[in-house]
Amino acid sequence: MGRLWFFSFQQLSDARSHLLKKRESFEGAISWNSHVVSESGKNITLSCELPTRQPAQRATWEKIQAHQIDHLTSCNLSQGRGYASRYRRRILTNCSQGATRAVLTLPHVTAWDAGLYRCSSEASTGENATFVIRLAVTDDGKTDNQYTHFVAGGAALLLLFAIIIAIIIVLYNRRRRRQRAQFKESWETQHKATSNDRSPNSASQSTDGAGEDIYVNYPSFSRRPKTRI
Repeated sequence: MGRLWFFSFQQLSDARSHLLKKRESFEGAISWNSHVVSESGKNITLSCELPTRQPAQRATWEKIQAHQIDHLTSCNLSQGRGYASRYRRRILTNCSQGATRAVLTLPHVTAWDAGLYRCSSEASTGENATFVIRLAVTDDGKTDNQYTHFVAGGAALLLLFAIIIAIIIVLYNRRRRRQRAQFKESWETQHKATSNDRSPNSASQSTDGAGEDIYVNYPSFSRRPKTRI
């Protein structure tokens, strides 16, 4: 079980390292306009300037990754309405009518939030503007909370599984010993009963034989009178 836990932990570490290397390689190939560094666990706010010559009517935030692009929020600036997507974490945005800056807030950032964030705006004339921000999250000697919780949860499940297996083995052995004891007790009881059934018969036979009378039949000879001379 210890080897299994170590193997799972090593797999998680290798997978995390592979993802980090892949992400860094992808981010290095993309040009970005701003670089933001934040400590793990803090609230971080990303912002981008919107065009002023032609007021923007729409602003969107996206997270760019090597394998996919996640749509985060969309703001209708002409109406002051915001639309959030079904992203895997909680995000905040401020969509005010006539705003000149698009804002995206990530509460309690972790290493998984690091990456490239793209702010896109669209004016009524069809003019588009794009601003890319690179977010880096540092641990400062602390392990990522989500990763720690994930590993701790996996270790707890493995420990629970080992405890269940141990309980099943103990109960099985106890039941087996109990069955053996019952079988032995039953066998001894039957053996004693058989011995008791046999001993009275032999005793009665010997007693009956001792009380019987023995008769011996001798042949009777007729006595002839002696002849006198």
